[in-house]
Amino acid sequence: MSLLLFCVAWTVALVVSVPLAVLGLQCFIALLPIRPLPRGERRRVAVLVPAHNEASVLGATIENVKRQLRPDDRLVVVADNCIDTTAHIGRNAGAEVLERTDDQKRGKGFALNAGVRYLEQSPPEIVIIVDADCVLENNAIDELACAVVGTGRPVQALYLMHMPSQPGPEATVSVFAFLMKNWVRARAMQRMGMPVFLTGTGMAFPWKIICDAPLASGEIVEDLVLGLELTRRGFGPAFCESARVWSDLPTNPEAAVVQRTRWEHGYMGSMLSDIPNLFWSGLSQGRIQLFLVGLDLLVPPLALLVLVSGVSCAVLFIISLWTGDVRPLVVLLSTGGMTALVIVLCWSRFASQLIPARVVFTIPGYVLGKLGIYRRFFGQRQTEWVRTQRDNEV
Repeated sequence: MSLLLFCVAWTVALVVSVPLAVLGLQCFIALLPIRPLPRGERRRVAVLVPAHNEASVLGATIENVKRQLRPDDRLVVVADNCIDTTAHIGRNAGAEVLERTDDQKRGKGFALNAGVRYLEQSPPEIVIIVDADCVLENNAIDELACAVVGTGRPVQALYLMHMPSQPGPEATVSVFAFLMKNWVRARAMQRMGMPVFLTGTGMAFPWKIICDAPLASGEIVEDLVLGLELTRRGFGPAFCESARVWSDLPTNPEAAVVQRTRWEHGYMGSMLSDIPNLFWSGLSQGRIQLFLVGLDLLVPPLALLVLVSGVSCAVLFIISLWTGDVRPLVVLLSTGGMTALVIVLCWSRFASQLIPARVVFTIPGYVLGKLGIYRRFFGQRQTEWVRTQRDNEV
């Protein structure tokens, strides 16, 4: 019995400590100066905007994008299975509009594929994908285009969420978790010269890569799946911190749950299906990039990592009382403590002006609020793409 408990304790300690250590190392590396991407000459761009019933936000997004376009650039809106005035608003705002209707093939991936096929008639040199509810900071398109030419690879902009005007605890922690994933961890991977994950908007591609990319899918995290596939092909996305894209976090509780469920179920599904393949391919083919991307994917959503770490500490404490061996518990607590310290340093460096320090006291409630999402992953996993309702929609 003691031998069994000994094995269980060390297995739990090591399995949970590895993603904690990866996150802690990423946070530490993110504090170092970033390596700027190679820049090339700004080439002709086509901005592709997939839009499913986005009449309430599309006009503002088009005006935002048009201010950054040059005369020979193009702006194409894919009005995908729309039953509102999305197509009409797009045309009136000056965009090319492609209307697509297919009840069987629904989702952003199919819309993107239709847009790329449409662009084949007169291919641009660079394609930039922007969601219909996003705002690009000044010069974001130029920064992305020059980075694509300089690297010859796909490039991901820094994608962040605005803090709601009256944020509750869940919204505050969610914005912080989003920032940790899309800024801190991506910055660390870029600092090491490693590929980053695609985040769905602010994505730029050389035409020769996007025209042959596997876009037509009903994946609920099509951006993550696309980025991993391009990494396997040797075109891992780079991170362009100087190009920033913003979106609004849903304040409607039901819309927020829908969005978080899609993100987290899709991410955890990719963890189960892609990590073994990335590790095996990285080791068997000698491609260290694939192995390190697998380690990056090994870090679960922040709330889940906190939850698993807390439960594991409780289990190891009980086992230590039974066996008298506290070493597994000490290993886990030490790893978690060091990771928590560098997360605080990253908050001070990247998020202190956006997110108040008191957010730490709301983390337990945020984690407990996610229990339903994680429980449904094992019983009622979301597998179909669902659009998030915008705050200004009824």
